[in-house]
Amino acid sequence: MDVAAVLTIRTATAADVDPLAELLAQACVLDPVVAWLINDHALRYLTMHQFFTAELEFGVRHGIVDVVGHCDGVAIWYPHPFDRLLGAEHQRRRLRACGDRHGPYAHYTFTAGRVEATGRHHHLAFLAAAPWLRRQGIGSALLAAHHARLDRIGMPAVVEASSPRSQAFYLRNGYRIVRVAHLPAGGPPLWAMRRGGAPPDQPPMAAALRVG
Repeated sequence: MDVAAVLTIRTATAADVDPLAELLAQACVLDPVVAWLINDHALRYLTMHQFFTAELEFGVRHGIVDVVGHCDGVAIWYPHPFDRLLGAEHQRRRLRACGDRHGPYAHYTFTAGRVEATGRHHHLAFLAAAPWLRRQGIGSALLAAHHARLDRIGMPAVVEASSPRSQAFYLRNGYRIVRVAHLPAGGPPLWAMRRGGAPPDQPPMAAALRVG
């Protein structure tokens, strides 16, 4: 059965934070960037569960969090430019959630900042499907749902791919590579990628898109 053809995409609520944090922590334990940040596998899951709990609590209030069904997949988006005070609070929450790994995370944010997009756009911070439902179109369906909203107003989407596999996935979904940066101490690359935008004769809407 084609799961993507029958799934329902909805806006996340506070009640979804716990199951989505578990999903994201499970999905990212083998990610090259996460492995670079946290070498110990057991500590990696616990730290990322704490990180994603804080991320989702913030995202549900200040971002756009799309969920598939009963928390089988999730996409977390943030409209940019972001309020500076909220952005600073966001980074503080992330650093606190990293605990003893806040130092490597600070290196990550510095490197990611070097490839950060400018101008109005929506940033895909995190995208994941439940491990037992991968390769069934859930990630592509989540992207398509938000891309349709963005295309109506000529708003570009940006993401940083953290592995060759995710880079290939985003290429298949209409993104192009615009910059590449490497994390320090022999760390993995980050591919800054971009999709869409306003046609030449149609500037983006002044207001950032919000849904839900």
